[in-house]
Amino acid sequence: MLIETLSVREAREQLPTVLERFRNGDRTPVGVGSHRKTEAVMVPVEVFDELIAERARSITEAAASVRAEGLVVDSDTEAITEQWARGEISTAQMREMVRRLYGAP
Repeated sequence: MLIETLSVREAREQLPTVLERFRNGDRTPVGVGSHRKTEAVMVPVEVFDELIAERARSITEAAASVRAEGLVVDSDTEAITEQWARGEISTAQMREMVRRLYGAP
């Protein structure tokens, strides 16, 4: 997805306008970064909430699949995946933490 990226100065100046767009139902993400390189993304809170909910659904479905195989997800893995679901760690970080937990390469 190609998104508009504002410089930090532009984002500061245009923040009221961006917020008004969000209030009016525009769900288009707006990037912020130095030298037009996106480093952060602003989205309406509803979009953020949907993303977090989708991650939580993914974990629930994965846990159900594990249980269907007759296995159990341990509490350490659950804690790591919950951090991921809340957006506190990246997908790559989650994978690395779970691999380390089980001694996998």
